Amino acid sequence: MMISEKKRLVIPLLGAPGIKLTGTTLKQNLIDPSIQFKTLYKILERFNPDGIFPFMDLTVEAEALGLKIDFPENENPSVREHPIKDREALAELKRKWNGISGRMKVFIKVCEMMVKEFDRIKGGYVIGPFTLAGELMGVNDLGINVLEEPEFVKEVVEFTTKVILEYAKVLFETGIDVVAVLEPTAVILSPQLFKEFSMKYFKYLSSEIKRPLIYHICGNTKHLIEDMGKSGAWGLSLDSAVDLKWASEIVPSKVNLIGNLDPVGVFLQGSPEMVYERTWKLLERMKDVENFILSSGCDIPVGTPLENIDAFMQAAKNF
Repeated sequence: MMISEKKRLVIPLLGAPGIKLTGTTLKQNLIDPSIQFKTLYKILERFNPDGIFPFMDLTVEAEALGLKIDFPENENPSVREHPIKDREALAELKRKWNGISGRMKVFIKVCEMMVKEFDRIKGGYVIGPFTLAGELMGVNDLGINVLEEPEFVKEVVEFTTKVILEYAKVLFETGIDVVAVLEPTAVILSPQLFKEFSMKYFKYLSSEIKRPLIYHICGNTKHLIEDMGKSGAWGLSLDSAVDLKWASEIVPSKVNLIGNLDPVGVFLQGSPEMVYERTWKLLERMKDVENFILSSGCDIPVGTPLENIDAFMQAAKNF
């Protein structure tokens, strides 16, 4: 991976806001690799970050497993139903799983094009095993079953880990540098349950793939940070609720800390002046932390003014 030790890396989680640059819809980008690549190309041209990821989409693996998806034109798609309520349904799903399918192929193609054309850090995304279990079972049922039917939940998570491992390996085969594992649902877990139902499977992915993985959990993950730092992750992508300076004192220095300007309160709703000021403040606070990569706390929303992303990049450049 191309990482300069002298330069502070700036890699905002862009994608969706770029549809304004190509006059396309979010849906078009999520179903057509050539449209998505064109948008990513325009994003690089305008903002020039040090790294780029495809569009973030938490329904790709669920859809590949046969779940029905609601797919609006300019909002994130969502899973319509959560069919895995018992072992019988899980056994049926396992029987039907037939390897890389559906829109996984869209994102594999996008990664191939990125590797061919882009001269900077290139990443991919997979959903996290526990979060995919939540898509299959429904998050409420998942939360209840973690306590009432833990063995059943483990069976589901073991299966989702297998699916994700298969997909992540193919993404890496395209030549990308890093894969972010998106595990937002893990934020509901206590530290003990987190180790048992999320981190154990992340560590397994890491040991099997032996390539750089980023652990991304949205929201307030202060109760999980210490364990996340021991997960074998190359980097932790943390949301704006976490004080990154505090995290840097807990997480080993060999693990990169990635974040964490508020994607909604700052990027989407702020003015360019506010974005610039908050970015500067974060850089100032983290200036002595060598394992810090400047980014957004999560995916930057679709309606974000492009001028706000300009201001973010400008602050980073000027700092």
